[in-house]
Amino acid sequence: MKKTGLFKTLMFVLFGIILLSWIFSASYFTEGELMELGMYQLGFIDFFDLFFASFEFQYFLQILILLLSVGAFYGVLNKTGKYRAWIERIVNNFKGAEFVFLLIVAFAITALTSIFDYGFNLFIFIPFLISIILAMGYEKTTACLATFGALLIGTIGSTWGAKTAALIGDTIALESSTTLSIARLALLLISLIILVIFLAKAKRTKIVNNEKEDMFLGEKISNKYSIVPIIIVFSLLFVLMVLGCTDWVSTFKLEVFENIHKTIMEFEVNLPHFNITTEGVDAGMEKIAIFGKLLGNITAFGNWYYAEMSIMVLVATMVIMLFYKIKLSNGFEYMTEGAKKMVKPALLVVLTYSVIYFAGNSMFYPTIASLILGITEKFNLFFSAIAAILGSFLHVDTLYLVNYVVPQLAAQEVDGIIIAILTQGIYGVTMLVAPTSAVIALGLSYLGISYKEWFKKVWKLALCLFATVIATTIVLMIIL
Repeated sequence: MKKTGLFKTLMFVLFGIILLSWIFSASYFTEGELMELGMYQLGFIDFFDLFFASFEFQYFLQILILLLSVGAFYGVLNKTGKYRAWIERIVNNFKGAEFVFLLIVAFAITALTSIFDYGFNLFIFIPFLISIILAMGYEKTTACLATFGALLIGTIGSTWGAKTAALIGDTIALESSTTLSIARLALLLISLIILVIFLAKAKRTKIVNNEKEDMFLGEKISNKYSIVPIIIVFSLLFVLMVLGCTDWVSTFKLEVFENIHKTIMEFEVNLPHFNITTEGVDAGMEKIAIFGKLLGNITAFGNWYYAEMSIMVLVATMVIMLFYKIKLSNGFEYMTEGAKKMVKPALLVVLTYSVIYFAGNSMFYPTIASLILGITEKFNLFFSAIAAILGSFLHVDTLYLVNYVVPQLAAQEVDGIIIAILTQGIYGVTMLVAPTSAVIALGLSYLGISYKEWFKKVWKLALCLFATVIATTIVLMIIL
């Protein structure tokens, strides 16, 4: 796999954070005020303590496990023979209309991210889509832009996404309004149009030799089996992702799945029991929440995320093995091979998240942001954008962005709608080009694209998207 150059860049960023902790004091922004904490200077040993601690953090580990599970899943699919056949059949069906398929992929990923915000769960399907795009003759950077890039376009134009639009809105106590909805939708549509224009410039080669370029293209194996089981498994995984990972209560005010879950888990039956304890034998009849006992600690649809989808992916892998009569020993071997291919991309993603850990423990960002925002007494779009860019660069995930960046920006005397649009837009644009972007780190590492090559490909796109975010914010400032 081609080196991306991201590891060295990220290590440089981590050392840079250490250096900045010796220059800027630590502070914390809470309840509209900046609380000075003094100097939190990080030393040589602190670097390694934080580095290894970031790989033990539960949220980061869940992402790591999901990516390795996806690798194991495709490792088994590769050996069925029918996965490769399915890819080739789709390529043949879109012969002469390859750009249409490219648009379908970009539209679908953008819409799913904008409305539902599935995050890395979408990666379950992205290797499949990338294999098709590469088999059509498109270059790797185009495949990355149509998938991982489209995911970030959906983030820029997040409409109801629980991890972006809804989370930012909740953080600044922003009520839903027609103006906010129109602004988010306009930002989404304009950003998507810009992406389509850049995708339209993509060139194809007639000679497709992607055996070494595609990590999970699949092997050509002739056998009597059907493609249908693979299609069914992919369809079920998609349905489970939609049902399980959509925040039905917060986003759509639907409590039906919560109620169904409660009914099932609390359903009791009268059964005999026989337990041996230190005090003797306890036997008799008792009411037992049978499904709660059998299923264990499973959460309701709407509360699933990376951990639950990792389990579903592994179950799907076992189902594929069963359908195609792959021996258990061989199946585990194929799973291991697939997971090994995903080790580097997965570890690189966690490394990008370690930037959050370093920034969160040095706590100099609020100090820098205060200095930037304090240059002018009133709200200034230019300085607010700079603070948002730096905050996005250091916090890489909206879960942390809303804790460490958004409140400080929202404390300015400006309408919350302006802050909501500015932060989600700036965050998405920054993550398209920043080396600390977990999404782009995964895409580049998976496809073997150097960061330098990627930056050359997308800097003009990022500039256009940045201009769109600023223009939308200016329009809102005039209206509001």
